Amino acid sequence: MSRPLRVGRIVALNMYPIYHHLEQTRDPGLVFTDGLPAALNAAVLGGDLDVSAMSSIEYARNADQLELLPVASISAAGAVDSIQVFSRVPFGEIRSVAVTPHSATSVALLRILVGPNVRFAPLSGSPADALGRVDGVLLIADEALHGLRDELAPVHTDLGERWRALTGLPMVFAVWAARGDVPDRAPLAHLSALLRDAQTRFSADPDTVVAAAAERFPFPADYIRGYFSRLRYGFGVDEQAGLARFLALAQEHGELAGSPIPSQASTSA
Repeated sequence: MSRPLRVGRIVALNMYPIYHHLEQTRDPGLVFTDGLPAALNAAVLGGDLDVSAMSSIEYARNADQLELLPVASISAAGAVDSIQVFSRVPFGEIRSVAVTPHSATSVALLRILVGPNVRFAPLSGSPADALGRVDGVLLIADEALHGLRDELAPVHTDLGERWRALTGLPMVFAVWAARGDVPDRAPLAHLSALLRDAQTRFSADPDTVVAAAAERFPFPADYIRGYFSRLRYGFGVDEQAGLARFLALAQEHGELAGSPIPSQASTSA
C-alpha cells in the first residue's frame, strides 16, 4: 500500500486504552480519523477509511464487504456503565425509547432486551428534553457516563448487565474490521500485531493509561480506573461465543438478515 493505512479512532473513553498505545507508536503508516461509532462505520463502508473498530452489528450486516481482524474488540462481561437506558419508569414498563444516533449495536441490543412492542424513535435535542416525550433514552459512551454522574433520570439500566443476566456471556459491542478491498494486506497484519501489543501493555501497566486518560477526559482517575476494569479488549473464545449469540438473537429480532460466525481472518497471523 503506497499510502498510510486510514484508521478510525473512536473518540470516547471506552477505547482510550487501545488508542493510547497506538498513538504511542507514532507509526507513520497509520493515519487516524476521529469519530463516534456510527460515523466511523459509515466511513469504512463508504471507502473513506480502511479499518476501524466498528459496531459489531454493522460488521455483521456488511460482512460480505469486510474482513474481521480477530484480535481485539470492545466487550464487557457484565455492567459497563457506558451503555445505559435512562427512564422515568422501571425498565420492564418502558413502552417508548429515544435512541442514540451514535451506536448501531446498542440499539440492536436494546431491541433484543425489550422485544418488538416498544416504540423506538431517533433521539433529537437533549436527553432531558426527550424524557418529557418518551419513557426512556438510550445513551452510549461518554454521554451515558455523564448521564450517570448527573442523575439524568430516576431509573438507569445497564444493558451490559442485562445481557449478562440473559445469556451468561460477554457482550461484544465492537469488533475491528477492514474493508475487503484494501489492496495490501501487510499493513492490516501489522495493525493486528499493534492491537495485540496495546492490550498487553495496558494489562501490564493500567495506571499509566488511567493517568493519561484523566488528563484528556473530564472524569477523575479513580472513576476511570474502575470503568476500565469493566471493559475487555481481547477477542478470545468467550468473546467469540458472546458475539455469535448476539448475532443469532439479532437475527431472531429482525435486526440482522444473516448471522455470520466470527472466523479467523488472514490478518490474525
